[in-house]
Amino acid sequence: MVELLLLKNYVVKSAANGQDALDLLDIWTPDLIIADIMMPIMDGQELYEIIKESRALCAIPFIFLTAKKEPNLKQKSLLDGVDDFISKPFKAKELLELIQTKLARFERIKNNQNNLYIGEKKFFLHEVNTPINGIQGFIDLLLDGENSLGNEDRRTFHTAIKTSLVRLQRNMQNLFLYESIKNNEFEVTASANCDIEAVFQKAKAIVLKEYQIEDYKITYEIEKKDLKISAEHLNFIFTELIDNALKFSSEPKKIIVIGKTYNAKYYEIIIRDFGIGLTANELKKINAAEQFNREKKEQQGLGLGLYLSKTITKKLNGLFSIISEKNVGTTISIFLPPSLKNST
Repeated sequence: MVELLLLKNYVVKSAANGQDALDLLDIWTPDLIIADIMMPIMDGQELYEIIKESRALCAIPFIFLTAKKEPNLKQKSLLDGVDDFISKPFKAKELLELIQTKLARFERIKNNQNNLYIGEKKFFLHEVNTPINGIQGFIDLLLDGENSLGNEDRRTFHTAIKTSLVRLQRNMQNLFLYESIKNNEFEVTASANCDIEAVFQKAKAIVLKEYQIEDYKITYEIEKKDLKISAEHLNFIFTELIDNALKFSSEPKKIIVIGKTYNAKYYEIIIRDFGIGLTANELKKINAAEQFNREKKEQQGLGLGLYLSKTITKKLNGLFSIISEKNVGTTISIFLPPSLKNST
């Protein structure tokens, strides 16, 4: 099948089982998924159930391919939401016609529903309108009090305007980054490298200023090392994950950041909080625009930071893991390759 589709000029990627497919879908977004039902480790039905629950992937046409002759299997699969079903053996012409039909339909769907954000509309409007209203409100106060405000008041308003601008800019950057990943346009530079300690200090300063908290609330121990990642992307990961840890931390807010050599292949970054934690079921649902306990914690953001950090890590051939326990806290571990500069 792969050889046939490559000959027909399709871009094709294959996976040996459902788990390998999920790993592939972390870094590449297809326009169609064809999955055998019977596979080792994770079968096609398990894979479909996970994809069906993912906001980022659920709209992608999904076709089952099987040699199983189980009664009513096709009817059951279609009722479950699968787009189509092919029984083995099949003719190449039959497969190609089905693929062409599904791709054409999906292209129309994408063109008609090309929204940047796939999460809850009310959260998106809140995250855009709140900083805009803040900027407008403080500008009005500055204009109204042009002749009566003192320097201290002016500085306070200027700081508030800048804070709102930073929040709005960050949300927009996350949306555009998500869009580039979704369209397979996001690329990492193979020759990139940066000093982890310098990048961490910069990200920490940004987050401390945003939350207006004391330096000691972020305890850290960073082993000096150059990593095979751009300063821009590492700064993004640090900023988003430290910000995320603080959002879900209980008072008094405190998190731990550790950076250390894991082995010759990886450098490990650990970000740990002592907050509300996530359940096993919530951990399974982590994806783009997925937000937990938003009403309870009233946290800001679009729910993209964790997903984007994980995707960037995997694009760099790194590893990303989350261990969490309800009302105990969450530990995120990122394994990134060290720069070749470290070995010269």
